[in-house]
Amino acid sequence: MNYITSPYFSHLFDGINDLLLFVKDTQSTLMNCNQQFAEHFGFDNVDIIKGKTDFDLFNHELAVQYRKDDAEVFVTSKSKLNIIELFPNHMGEEQWFICNKVPIIDAGGKVQGLCGALQELEDSSVNLRPFNDISKALNYLKDNYTKKICNEDMAKVAGLSVRQFEKRFKRIFNTSAHQYILNLRILKSCDLLIAGGLSISETAHRLGFYDQSAFTSHFKKHLGITPMNYIKQHSINRHASE
Repeated sequence: MNYITSPYFSHLFDGINDLLLFVKDTQSTLMNCNQQFAEHFGFDNVDIIKGKTDFDLFNHELAVQYRKDDAEVFVTSKSKLNIIELFPNHMGEEQWFICNKVPIIDAGGKVQGLCGALQELEDSSVNLRPFNDISKALNYLKDNYTKKICNEDMAKVAGLSVRQFEKRFKRIFNTSAHQYILNLRILKSCDLLIAGGLSISETAHRLGFYDQSAFTSHFKKHLGITPMNYIKQHSINRHASE
């Protein structure tokens, strides 16, 4: 990985607007990136971000998901392409990105790491008509996921029939809009629970769950533990690292 960890590798892509490039080793540690990737996270230069992991840059649940995608590339030695997800910057603002991850394989056929590229979907050169068709609905979802919204609402925003919307959403995210909204709410709840200041019941209400019982049920189904145990676990891990 000598060449791709040198500064010359990332400079190859400096002329491409809005492309975030990164290189990781098999431990998912950042070995290199381009200047735009570093600036996306609020760093002045590439050297500062080298050696960091997803857990240093994102909340725990996002880091786990990104690490899961990395592991799939390492195990299968195959690229993972057209991953569409919300990707935050250093201010916590989220945008829709398309991510591609390809394995770095040495002459002996062994995976040494991966190279990834992120680009905002609106700027992507990839022809993703399904996304273009429902982009307005996705922005509506991002702004209103804590409220009660249904496929009829999002289909109307997109100017599609409900059947057309559901088909396109499923093709892009490989899940239903309803399940995606639940997953997004649970992801957001992790930040709120760790931050403190709100009770579990208040967190549930803020994120649009009917009551604390419903929130706890979905949280446990998604993460395998209850919100209370999640708070305790995070507290233990935080004190252990101090």
